[in-house]
Amino acid sequence: MNKKTNTKPSLDYGKFSSEKEKIDIAFNHIINNEYEYGPAFENTEKKYSVKKIETSSTTPLINRVYFTFHIDKYDEIGDEYVEIDSDNKILTRRITSFPKQKKPLPLILITAFSLLIAIIVIPWVLLNSESADPLYKAGKVLWIKSEEPVFQKTVNYEGPDTISGKLRSWEITSVDDQNYLGLVKLQIINETANTITLDINEECAELLASNKKTYYPVNSLTRAYDVSKINKKNQMDFVPLWGTVELTAGTMVTGYLVFDLPNDVTFSRLRWISSDTVTINY
Repeated sequence: MNKKTNTKPSLDYGKFSSEKEKIDIAFNHIINNEYEYGPAFENTEKKYSVKKIETSSTTPLINRVYFTFHIDKYDEIGDEYVEIDSDNKILTRRITSFPKQKKPLPLILITAFSLLIAIIVIPWVLLNSESADPLYKAGKVLWIKSEEPVFQKTVNYEGPDTISGKLRSWEITSVDDQNYLGLVKLQIINETANTITLDINEECAELLASNKKTYYPVNSLTRAYDVSKINKKNQMDFVPLWGTVELTAGTMVTGYLVFDLPNDVTFSRLRWISSDTVTINY
């Protein structure tokens, strides 16, 4: 592991040097709270870059500064962001992904015995499709149960922030008036493998929509804005399904995938492709 030195971590401002004041405020908050990385990454030397800066359309204005960070010996970079209000006060910080080393897909490591058990334990009801739930499908190692998709312009929900752990109100909005959000709640169950790793990201699933085009999930963590001081009404029971999740045998994860879709476009088929292949028709 690359140990941390006492020098201040490097930061590449890129094309955002004109926003140096707010970037420095956000960056100082990160390096003064490195414990948020946890024991595996806290005491490592990191190289930071500014990825982008977004300003909300809400009042008061919220600036969101996105950073990437690289650690030696890791193939993939980490991502995080810090939100600052118009008075340059820190609102929240979220680490959306950690650096990781590339590794083969879990399916490559599944033994022939595991595959045999997977075949044996599939309930006979799934083999008799007339009585099967059409939104409950099995792959080789995963079972996925889907609820009916819902479509709306905004999502309001409660969830913890990464700094204090306190519940805050979050909002996800459609990209513009010509689009809405397609939401689908999934329950993903590991029935057969010892342990399986799910990388739930923009490439974890493919949605074939009613317009015959393919869409991919959006990052529901980075799309969410903290609206605790603005709006707490109309909150739904929403849990973002995003990030890296390890499922031991017999465990499951539940949450929502979010898609940007043109108005009036609906789901035709969802194909899950992270660590297994499961297809659900709507």
